[in-house]
Amino acid sequence: MDYDFTHDIDGAFCAEFSMGHEALGYWLTDELSSRQSMIAELLKIADALQKKQRRDYSMEGSEYNLLLTQDEAMIRAHALDADDEMAEPGDNLTFYDQESTASCGLEDFIELLQGWQQFTAVHA
Repeated sequence: MDYDFTHDIDGAFCAEFSMGHEALGYWLTDELSSRQSMIAELLKIADALQKKQRRDYSMEGSEYNLLLTQDEAMIRAHALDADDEMAEPGDNLTFYDQESTASCGLEDFIELLQGWQQFTAVHA
């Protein structure tokens, strides 16, 4: 999973991820942004998951949901749920969802959050 933290043309924080992990970038950029208190809270939750003090955690965002387990982090767009509801039984159309869902190991997610925390704090 390759990624880069940058600023867009307006100076807003932007996380760009390699193919297959784009949803992580959208989630960081749009849902988490530079909210330092939320980043710190998620790091505490991830630590508790690693220590087996929690089984899982979920956070519903405006466009993406986050699900953390003791092993992995998953980002899933709300649009996928709407498409599932609208699908006809036996419908052979496949929704292209690489930009709408992504997952990584919990340790990688923690490292990612720590990097985002530092980037958004230093460049605020």
